[in-house]
Amino acid sequence: GETGGSEVEDSWLTMANPVDLSDYENVVIEFETYYRSYNYEKPFIVVGIGDGQGNVEWPTDLNPDYDESTNPNVFAALPPGIENPTANPYKAQINISSVAGGQSEVYIRFNWTGTWGYAWFVDDFKILEQVDNDIVADYAWIFEENSGGIEYGRTPLSQSAGVYEIGGTVFNFGSVDQTNVKLDVNFSGPTTISVADSIAILENDSAHTFSIQSALEFEVGLYEGIYNYSSDADNFGENNTLKRNFEITEDVYSMDGIGVHPEDELVLSSLGTASFADASDGFVCANEYLFSSRDTIKSITALITSTSPNAEVIAYVLDSVSYFTGDFGNALSMSDLYTVTEEDTANGFIEIPVIGSPWPGDGTESLIVEPGQYYVALEMNSAGNTYDIRILDDNTVGQPFWSSTIFIPGAQVYTNGNAFAIRLNLGSESTVGISENSNEYSIFPNPSSGLVFFNFDNSDEITLIIRDIAGKLISNQTVYSNAEVDFNNYGKGIYLVDVISSKGTKTEKIVIR
Repeated sequence: GETGGSEVEDSWLTMANPVDLSDYENVVIEFETYYRSYNYEKPFIVVGIGDGQGNVEWPTDLNPDYDESTNPNVFAALPPGIENPTANPYKAQINISSVAGGQSEVYIRFNWTGTWGYAWFVDDFKILEQVDNDIVADYAWIFEENSGGIEYGRTPLSQSAGVYEIGGTVFNFGSVDQTNVKLDVNFSGPTTISVADSIAILENDSAHTFSIQSALEFEVGLYEGIYNYSSDADNFGENNTLKRNFEITEDVYSMDGIGVHPEDELVLSSLGTASFADASDGFVCANEYLFSSRDTIKSITALITSTSPNAEVIAYVLDSVSYFTGDFGNALSMSDLYTVTEEDTANGFIEIPVIGSPWPGDGTESLIVEPGQYYVALEMNSAGNTYDIRILDDNTVGQPFWSSTIFIPGAQVYTNGNAFAIRLNLGSESTVGISENSNEYSIFPNPSSGLVFFNFDNSDEITLIIRDIAGKLISNQTVYSNAEVDFNNYGKGIYLVDVISSKGTKTEKIVIR
């Protein structure tokens, strides 16, 4: 390989000797690859044709946003839509007939350009004669139509109602056009799902995306799906079929499908406090969750690896604006500081009450969420990489931009493209450690910009104990029937108020924005 330029990397690996393809009009190259980009960089396959005199002309414009119409011998190294293949290794096939077919002196070059990047590995390179009929299953999906394309590995039954899009992409890699190209999808499980769609013709070297909207009703259990693509001339083969699994649960909501995906297709990585410079403390991983109906979040579970006891974690539930602006003080929920234990590292997961234990730590409060989209974020601290923590990242199914993200302190939010193993545990609101209080009262507005009013239906003596989220005492006052509390002197944030009467105690959360 050679490298040119100081700001934009330009590296390549070229065949030492040319190959004679003069007897082959339809040719493809095949190789195994593993590629991971940092941002928008892409690798290229470049075909050079020699003139028989030792001269080879290579294209010079290899900008990642290249135009094949002006650079006809430049090819994307991966099929359309697959920028970061999940399997390792991934078998790539590229049709180079348009420039290499029938040529007597052909060179192949693996080329990388861009400003950043992780790595590109290739192996088992071949040049093959293209077959006539070859339907290739490129991709498959199933997601709720309002999810923005997010494929959740586990969905609670309470959030599963609606219309789902079932579909995928098929590519005609054969040298001739294919007729009656069809997608058949069948899921087995507690209930069965069967859908199909077809097109009359698919030209060679082209793709088609199927999209089938279906109103589905589920039962709790694992659903295992087979997506089969076929044509009149090609209806069977290992590259005709894809698998897609998901689970309907009683109360677990997860973007990741660890334990759900077929074992032979599961691909995992992890990210954490040791992943980036200057991110050892305050590093955040987050997933986006869609709620189609009102529900209650009890706790957050995260699968961990390569984690030391004494690492610290804070869990947040935020709206999208607060998350992307880094306004964590405006979170709908902020947990107590959670310290990882030896038992957690042995179990391979942590579970954090979504809001935490109200002072003095004798109960757990849950968070009721209305229909909408929320980011669930974990802020991790390692004391300067002394106690590192890593969250498992499910790479099996690519997820839409910004559905799974990282936040680096002092920097910005970056899309992840995969699915962190950050899961929600839903269910009825917990009342552990909170005495039942039959007094009727109202608190408004909440959230508030400063003033909060407490109105009580009777004239009992009421004690209001106000503390910040860390448990520090802010105020202790006795009131009757009505009270006005000015939080302007305390600043923005989340406050816990113990409402104490002769009939018991109830703890309320007040959000000041």
